Amino acid sequence: MRGWARAKSLFERVTGGRRRRAIVLGSVFVLVATLAAIFVSRQVAIAGLRREIARVEAQQAEATAQQKELRADVASTSDPKTLEDEARRRLGLVEPGEEKVFFVEEESP
Repeated sequence: MRGWARAKSLFERVTGGRRRRAIVLGSVFVLVATLAAIFVSRQVAIAGLRREIARVEAQQAEATAQQKELRADVASTSDPKTLEDEARRRLGLVEPGEEKVFFVEEESP
């Protein structure tokens, strides 16, 4: 029986070592897979943020161009000559002493 107990304990050490190794390798695999999943999810999030940044930068460029146009409009409307020309054209205003003339086409039968 003594030999049998020794063989049994030796067998348990060998298989126990394999089990331990399998558990360690399994744990390492799970850890590496978890880290890889975290890395991939972070990369996907970063790519999404980069797309968002590009979209916001495009909007900013568009807003800057619109701002330049509006500033040009404000600069032109603050000019007295431009204001007078627009008032004459749009509203039909005339200076005192000027006459306004309308041309009417005659209809021919």
